[in-house]
Amino acid sequence: MLRGGTSMQGAYYCHNGELKPVDEARFALDDIELTHGYGCYETLKLRDGLVYFPEFHEERFLRSLSILGIGHTLSPGTLVAALGGLARANGLRDANLKVLAIGRQHRPADWYILALPPIIPAPLAYERGVACLLFRGERQFPQAKSLSLLLSTIAYRKALAEGCYDALLINGRGELTEGTRMNLFYADGAAATAGRGPLYTPPAQDALEGITRRTLMDALAADGFPVVERPLRLDEALSGRFGLMVSSTSNKALPVCRLLPPDGPPVDLPLPGFFSAVLRSYDEYLRRYARGPGMLDEGVQSSL
Repeated sequence: MLRGGTSMQGAYYCHNGELKPVDEARFALDDIELTHGYGCYETLKLRDGLVYFPEFHEERFLRSLSILGIGHTLSPGTLVAALGGLARANGLRDANLKVLAIGRQHRPADWYILALPPIIPAPLAYERGVACLLFRGERQFPQAKSLSLLLSTIAYRKALAEGCYDALLINGRGELTEGTRMNLFYADGAAATAGRGPLYTPPAQDALEGITRRTLMDALAADGFPVVERPLRLDEALSGRFGLMVSSTSNKALPVCRLLPPDGPPVDLPLPGFFSAVLRSYDEYLRRYARGPGMLDEGVQSSL
């Protein structure tokens, strides 16, 4: 269902603001902070030379560092500038830019930026929808994009083994909160079929506030399509009453056509009637962003 990979792209990566050759990228096996996942990360989209929403990603990255108690020397604007610098140095037009910070005990965090191949869902996923596994578990520090990914990794690999696109997590209250790498939206039966609102999303305190979640909600609000924070109970999700949709940096938004519950048979869902209108609204929002005041420099645009 996905096209893309994990090999670094380009000749350079960034370490603490300095460009370095990718063949010098190393880590020590006794680096406890790294191997214990004491850090945070971001993934940004670079398409047609434009880095999307770098200020929003930087804002969330700094917030994650604060939540996790990681000391650093980053100031607002530093990361945004480094992202554009790496893209220009590597001559990239299309990539995913991954930002990492590793917390240190007696000194500021090390931070890195590397370029990876873009991950693009297959076109049929937008037409037919995707299946999602339902997995019981809650991320620690849900509002931080932490490198502590054990739960998400186990859930995601189990989802892939079951032929699913991703896993949706179920918290201790029996509510669906988020995917391992996506946010969740849903709408009630008749409204979903007719393409009318409101559209719902789980409360922000229970999930990572994705950048696509944030900008999608902005786009829909501008088009008069209200989005309301509301918990989604497991029994509601499995009732067939709701149409579901998931969002992320790489996929924008995808409809969910099937749920695989922890117990019991799969549940097929009708494709949400609101999905086409939502995707049109967000695509136009992204087009307006790309036409915005940004800066064109040696083939790489930025919204600085």
